[in-house]
Amino acid sequence: MIEPNNPNIDVDELMSRVRAEVLRRQFGGSGDEPNGVLDGKTVIDTLAIEGHIQSAARLAEARAKWSGRLTFFPFTLRPVQRFCLKVLAFVFRDQRHVNFEIVAALREAVAINRRLYGRLLEVEEHLRRLERRE
Repeated sequence: MIEPNNPNIDVDELMSRVRAEVLRRQFGGSGDEPNGVLDGKTVIDTLAIEGHIQSAARLAEARAKWSGRLTFFPFTLRPVQRFCLKVLAFVFRDQRHVNFEIVAALREAVAINRRLYGRLLEVEEHLRRLERRE
């Protein structure tokens, strides 16, 4: 198990291994391919975009926990905290709906981009086969 706050963990190397494993599972490769290349073809890297979408979706939810930065007198009382959280939820209700719609649109755009990229690879392969015939 990874110990928390371990300074010896290389985050970039760990993320590249996670991406390679996801690509291997998604496209059925052996996992030995360089980052972004699978069976000689460049694959579209949507993992970073999906990470940002997940973060945006998480932050778009209504705040249910009080911030640790507001720990001075009137805000230390539990009823005051609950009241402020309800006011914030009410005031930003419409914005949350807008944020959720934007997140849904981004997810759909990523799915469309994946499908388009797959079709592009198919068309390129078909073009190569046609060129070999002549």
